[in-house]
Amino acid sequence: MNKTLKKRIRQFLPRSIGPRRILAGPLRGHSLVTSWHDYPGALSGTAERPLLRWFSENVRTGETWLDVGAHYGYTAIALARLVGPNGRVFAFEPMTASAGCLARTRTINRLNQLTIVPFALGNCDSIIAAELPEVRGMLDSTAKGASAHGEQFLIANFDWLWQRIFPSNIEHPKISGIKIDVQGMEIEALQGMLGTLKQHHPKLVVELHEGVSRADFFSLIESAGYSKVGKPVEDATDTPQYSDNHSYAFQPA
Repeated sequence: MNKTLKKRIRQFLPRSIGPRRILAGPLRGHSLVTSWHDYPGALSGTAERPLLRWFSENVRTGETWLDVGAHYGYTAIALARLVGPNGRVFAFEPMTASAGCLARTRTINRLNQLTIVPFALGNCDSIIAAELPEVRGMLDSTAKGASAHGEQFLIANFDWLWQRIFPSNIEHPKISGIKIDVQGMEIEALQGMLGTLKQHHPKLVVELHEGVSRADFFSLIESAGYSKVGKPVEDATDTPQYSDNHSYAFQPA
C-alpha cells in the first residue's frame, strides 16, 4: 500500500486515544494506549514485523536494552517481553503526551522491567530545550508542511544522563542492545552516546531517515568501533541499500 493511499485511509480512522488490544501478530493480546488514526499498523499487528523478528533473534532474557524513539511503546512491549522480568528496557520518548500513553501501556501490561524516560537523545553538554513538528504522536524533524504544529521537548546527552539515572549505590547494567528510530535525528543521538557505544559495544539497530547524511553516519559508526556495513532488517531486495525509512543492524568491528 503506497503512502498516499495510507494517508487517505488514516483520515477516516478514529482519533480518540485509549487502551486498545493488538489484534494480530507477535504482540497479539497486549494492550497499547494509542488511536487507530495514529498507529493503525500496531493495532492491526502488521507494523514492524521484520524488526520484531530481528528482536526475537537478538534479544536475550535478562539483558538491558534501550528503545530510543519509543513512540507509543509498540517496540518497547516487544523488547520488554523478550528480556523478561529480570531484564531492563529504557524507553526514550520526548513527546510528553506519547510518553504518558507509554506509561499507561506499561501499567496495563504489567511490564515492571520497562522504564520510561521523557527525553530525546542528542549531542549536547547535558540537557537543552528544542521544538519540532508533531505528527501522529511523534516528533519528526523530516515533517514538511503547515499541517504539523511545533511541540517543545527536552534533549539530553545519553552518556551524561545514564550516569544520573541510577543512584550512586546501584551498579549500572551492561547495555546489550540499542534500537534507534528518531525521525532524522540519528546522528545527533549517536553522537551523545559515543562513550557508551565504545564501552559496551551493544547490538545496534538504526532506522535511517530522509536528510541524514549517509557519509557522516557511517563515519560516526566507524569511530564508535562498529562495522559500517549494516545488515538490512527488512527484505531489501526491492529497495536501494541504506534507503530512507529502513532499519539496519550494525555489529562491533
